[in-house]
Amino acid sequence: MMRLARWTALILGLAVLGWQGWNARNGRFVHAFLVSDIVVALLLVVASRWSSNRTAAVLMMAGFSAMAAIFLSATTGRLLLGNAFDPGTVLTTFGLIPCLIGAIVLGRGLSGQGPT
Repeated sequence: MMRLARWTALILGLAVLGWQGWNARNGRFVHAFLVSDIVVALLLVVASRWSSNRTAAVLMMAGFSAMAAIFLSATTGRLLLGNAFDPGTVLTTFGLIPCLIGAIVLGRGLSGQGPT
């Protein structure tokens, strides 16, 4: 399960960083979630490569939880602005899925209810 969590953290972190690169390329780099996206995405990438499983698990749990909060806030903000079905809203909504999977997998592993 730890391997799954590590890959999920790495892919999610790189996807968020890639999205920020795409935004910058298209002139939309500065936005309300820029700093939190970059910091938490980097945390997930670093945590996915951390050598100690226990430390990596704690860092990834924090990263998945923080990224889920960012995605929820971004989705809520976009819905309030009337952007219900644009690609950004869809991506921030679907971004919750790997966050939840990662947090659940790590939670089970840390609590001793699943293989690590």
